[in-house]
Amino acid sequence: MSYNSPTMMSPKVLEADGLIFWFHSYDAIHESRASVHVGKGTQDDVNDAKIWLEPEIEIGHDGRTLKPKELRKALRVIEENRNYLLEEWRGYGR
Repeated sequence: MSYNSPTMMSPKVLEADGLIFWFHSYDAIHESRASVHVGKGTQDDVNDAKIWLEPEIEIGHDGRTLKPKELRKALRVIEENRNYLLEEWRGYGR
């Protein structure tokens, strides 16, 4: 697992089990609750999944690139790293 600090428009914040997790600048500006995008191999905002981090973890958009098993894996990783992701979200773009 690796962590990266936010330095670009859609910063990658976590990699785990072959999945990439990142924030999207549009979400940070226009949405009131935290979310993270997740995909494999690339950061593809259109085709990858979006997961809400609050008030509870829930799928906002399941995307097209993750198989159901991978999406379940992503939800498990998010659950395990939720506090970290929320801290990073709160510091992102603010």
